Amino acid sequence: MQVKDLGNIYSSGGDFTTKAALLQSCYRVDRTEPQGKTTVAVFAGFDSAGKRNYNKIVKEYGHIVSGGEDKNKNFYFEETFKYAHERIRNKKPEETIKADRLFNNLLSSMPLAFNLFHPLMMLLKSDPNNVNQIVAALFPDYPVVEVERIDIEFIPLPVSSYTEDKSAMDAVIFFTDNHNNRNIISIEVKYTDSLGTNKAKENSLKVETAIASGLFSTEGIESVKQGCTQIYRNFLLTEKYRMVHHLANSYSIILAPKKHPTTLNEINSLKKQFNESCPESKLKKYDLEDFVKTISENVIEKYRPWIDWFTNRYLNFDSVEELFIGVKQT
Repeated sequence: MQVKDLGNIYSSGGDFTTKAALLQSCYRVDRTEPQGKTTVAVFAGFDSAGKRNYNKIVKEYGHIVSGGEDKNKNFYFEETFKYAHERIRNKKPEETIKADRLFNNLLSSMPLAFNLFHPLMMLLKSDPNNVNQIVAALFPDYPVVEVERIDIEFIPLPVSSYTEDKSAMDAVIFFTDNHNNRNIISIEVKYTDSLGTNKAKENSLKVETAIASGLFSTEGIESVKQGCTQIYRNFLLTEKYRMVHHLANSYSIILAPKKHPTTLNEINSLKKQFNESCPESKLKKYDLEDFVKTISENVIEKYRPWIDWFTNRYLNFDSVEELFIGVKQT
């Protein structure tokens, strides 16, 4: 396979994004799918106030397919494809699930999360003991005894009862510990995209949550008052959910590939705002490669082909190294 066979390669996010786009373009070509079209924002200079202007154009890309709503082109299991349709069909006004990203964007972290966590939801129904084993192995520092529920794109409602924010947890795991207390693990899944930098407009409930949590320093509270970027919003929503539902504990996880260029800096920017009483386990980064490897080592044989497929599709960056060199030379 050569670069010219892959269509237009999305590369504006740097070398890591280019490799991921190449990997997903190869996946599309292997399935003999033509490249599809998507709307992109193209930088068009600055206005009189110095604000960046963008024009929206429709462009073909190698990591885009078309017709994914009608035929499964983005998921391993047909059950996951059907579940994605169910979520779109029953989408709540507050939810930000987008059909085009879910069905036709091979590079998006949203279908990646569906491909990773929906099979665990399926397995929880058929073999809960295996899921208990998997989750306990994934999070050895957490007191996991029994997994109660796994969900994707989980948004607690009504938002006014939490932090007045439409941020969704990409994935969430509820479990009980050895005292039969309920706990929550909130997981933000990133592939090539970074955590959002836009600050929320509604901030009063977030400040209240930060204070009530007892986890922030004085400087951290002041930082929250100045506005919350995505990593703050996700963390505070998880803590508020714990408070509202009287859970024993809550944990926030950022799940991204090892070479994701911004994740560690984003996590450290929030950790700087914690006080000394905040446990290290409250906010952690997990490498997607290690996460998937642990699942592979613990999952039952029937599900092994799925996790092998996931690894090869999303994480086999070595397979596109020569193609990447070719892109850099053009």
